[in-house]
Amino acid sequence: MILVTGATGTIGSGLLRELVNHGAPVRAAVHVQPLDLDGVETCTIDYDRPETLPPALNGIDTLFLLSREVAHEKAMVDAASEAGVSRVVYISSFSADTDTFIVGQLHRDIELRIQNSGMTWTFLRPNYLMQNFITLMGDDIRNEDAFYDSIGDARVSRIDARDVSQVAARVLTGSGYGNQAYDLSGPEAITHHHAAEAFSEALGRRIRYVELDDDSFRRRLISQGVPEYFAGFLEDVNRRNRNGETLDDTVTDNVRQILGRQPTPFSRFCREYATVLGRR
Repeated sequence: MILVTGATGTIGSGLLRELVNHGAPVRAAVHVQPLDLDGVETCTIDYDRPETLPPALNGIDTLFLLSREVAHEKAMVDAASEAGVSRVVYISSFSADTDTFIVGQLHRDIELRIQNSGMTWTFLRPNYLMQNFITLMGDDIRNEDAFYDSIGDARVSRIDARDVSQVAARVLTGSGYGNQAYDLSGPEAITHHHAAEAFSEALGRRIRYVELDDDSFRRRLISQGVPEYFAGFLEDVNRRNRNGETLDDTVTDNVRQILGRQPTPFSRFCREYATVLGRR
């Protein structure tokens, strides 16, 4: 049986649907948000209460590991190893093995912890999700026909979360992926200006990318309720991208190799999410 953590998130919820369609036995680990999906067993975990982890892992041979808080993943890796779980598929971060930034380093620490556990592992390292435009900028696009950022003209090979979910399902239900790491990107690296053009075409109205300086961007995020530490993190990420200090513009072929098709282009993503953003 497969235990899916992060089951109510963008990637995890899509993965559950894929696994159900594959007929795979699956258990979803949830924290607060309830889950009701035919064919999915549900359990409750709380990373601040380690005693909730072993019952969730009872009878599990494969763990899909994904958490918003990377620090929580250490406890799950240790609990999985102690429970006799044989395989882990971990959602890491793009180029985690070479990234010198804090997020890449945190994910790399988890990767090494998994490798040292003796469990068979597969690391999926997606680049920034296209869905971030919906979750982080959707209100601005709907209400102001604009989105705001400080990334400048940097190119990023964003990936559709649905592609990540399908890749994860293929890896979880297939063979030949053991002890391998895969950087996952979209089919092209685009700027925010290109993104604005794609949204404009899909939505039938002009969408603008408004470029902010770092301080204005950080203060805007905080005013919208983003925690100060996370706003500072996003500011740093954008600065690194503008300065060419990341590999976020890299396009990989791993989605095609695993799924047998090209990853979703940004233009199609925009068309398929147009109703969510108020297409005219």
